[in-house]
Amino acid sequence: MTKYEILVATDDSEYARKAEKAAMKIARSYNIRMVAIYIAVGRKDSEREERTAKGENVLNRVIEEGEKMGLEVNKLLVGVSMQRMPQKGAMADTIARAILDAAEKYKVHTIVLGGKGESEINPELGSVALAVVKKAKCTVMVAR
Repeated sequence: MTKYEILVATDDSEYARKAEKAAMKIARSYNIRMVAIYIAVGRKDSEREERTAKGENVLNRVIEEGEKMGLEVNKLLVGVSMQRMPQKGAMADTIARAILDAAEKYKVHTIVLGGKGESEINPELGSVALAVVKKAKCTVMVAR
């Protein structure tokens, strides 16, 4: 199994793009392996498929940005189906769990993610970032 030192989580938001750039600069500076992850969550199959297509585009953009910096960025696209949202914050917890699972699976040293996502309400720290920071077993860098 491939090991990545840096996993950058992206949703194509402003803060995620800052996280992408930071992760790429670190990876290039230390000449280490990096992977970008996009979590496509949908209540219906059609919604998940639509988000998966968006994720593919986002990850391809990240790869192109990495190539411009002379860096190889690998991609990881995860589709998650949530038929029901049993409680408030369930989607954020699901996304955070997918990020944390990938970090463990690939023995990631550092997770890099934006401090606020594309649909967050909390002005301080996004719910996905907060969940990842609380539960990660590795270093987490939050871009603001």
